[in-house]
Amino acid sequence: MRERMGLSLGEFLAQSKALTSKTEVRIKEKLAFVKAKAKEDLALVEAKAKEDLMLAEEKKKEELAQLARIFTTRETALEQELSSLRQFEKDVKKRLFDKGQEYTDLESRVMPLRTRVVELEEEAEATKAKMPKLVERATNQEVQLGRLEAELTQQTKAFKKTEAELIEDAADAYAAGFEDALAQVACVHPEMDTSLFATSNRVVDGQVVPSVPSS
Repeated sequence: MRERMGLSLGEFLAQSKALTSKTEVRIKEKLAFVKAKAKEDLALVEAKAKEDLMLAEEKKKEELAQLARIFTTRETALEQELSSLRQFEKDVKKRLFDKGQEYTDLESRVMPLRTRVVELEEEAEATKAKMPKLVERATNQEVQLGRLEAELTQQTKAFKKTEAELIEDAADAYAAGFEDALAQVACVHPEMDTSLFATSNRVVDGQVVPSVPSS
């Protein structure tokens, strides 16, 4: 190549060196440009990354704030619910306590009743054991009562018959005595009219008058 160009070795080396220097300068300039471009691109990337990071942080902060608000709302709701549950628990405990008191009172009232029930059951068992004898006694009493009723019926009939006979005998005796008295009066005073006298007549205001028959 040197021979074709007609250059001496020194000239050739000088030109080669100058060309190399230019090449080096160009390479350095290109490297500098590339470095500057890369630095610029890196700065842009870093700025973009910082911007994205800031946006991400802001978004994250906003999300965290929203989550905090949601958490606070839910926490408040849970606290209210917990308060309601605690109040409900208190009410339930009070009701259970009241029911326990009522049960204790009822138990204290029931115990004498249970004792009385046991006593009544024992009395019922004793009465049940006596029932055959009581039934037999009641049967015998019914038989005796039947006999007494029959005797009472017979005695009543006999009494009524005797009463009727006594009334009839008394009436006959009364009539006979009255007739005997009239005969004695007629014997002592034959002039007296005894037809006015009768067992059914009465003396009213000094005069003998027939009695008015009852309606």
